[in-house]
Amino acid sequence: MEWNLAHPLHDVEDIVEMADSFFGHEADGILKRDRGVFRHRVTVACTEQLFNKGREFIAVCRDTPLVTLDDGMTNQPRLLGFCWFDRGGYTTYSNEEISNAKFHHLDLGLPVRTRVRLVNEMIDQHILWAHTWGIPVVCSTSIRADHDGFMKIHKKRGFTVNGSYAWIRTEEAMKCLTK
Repeated sequence: MEWNLAHPLHDVEDIVEMADSFFGHEADGILKRDRGVFRHRVTVACTEQLFNKGREFIAVCRDTPLVTLDDGMTNQPRLLGFCWFDRGGYTTYSNEEISNAKFHHLDLGLPVRTRVRLVNEMIDQHILWAHTWGIPVVCSTSIRADHDGFMKIHKKRGFTVNGSYAWIRTEEAMKCLTK
C-alpha cells in the first residue's frame, strides 16, 4: 500500500467512483448527487494542491505503486482509499482556525484490520498537515449512519468525540501519532 498526493490526471475518476459507489447512498433523499460537480471540485482541488500545498490536502492510497509501462502508459493500481482535508473552518465563538476532514473514504470490501490501519494513517496525515501549516485544531465528522467505529478510532487517539464530531488541538494530536 502506498500513499501519494492525489493528482488531477491520475486519481480523480477513481476518487469520484469510490465516493459515489460506496458512500453516495448516504446522501440520497437529502442531496441530489452529481458526479460532474464532484469531478470538477476534486479536479480543481487536486490541481490547486500541485501549486499550493497549504490550502487543501487530498491523498490517495493504492495497493501498489504507479508503474509506467514501456509504451509510456501507466498501470493504475487499485484505489484503496482517499482522504481530503481543508482549512478555514471556524466556530462562531472562536477565532482559532479549524482544519476539517471532508472525506475519509475506504474500499469497504477491505479486511477490517486494513480499514482501521488506513483510517489511522489518514488521521496521522490530517494531524501532520495541520501542524505543518499552523492550524491549531483538527476536526473529523461523519454523515454515515454507522459512524461508531470511525469515532471510536478517533477517541482512542485522544480526540474529543461528540456524536459524529471528533476534534482535538493539533499540538495534543502530535503526541498521538501512530508512527
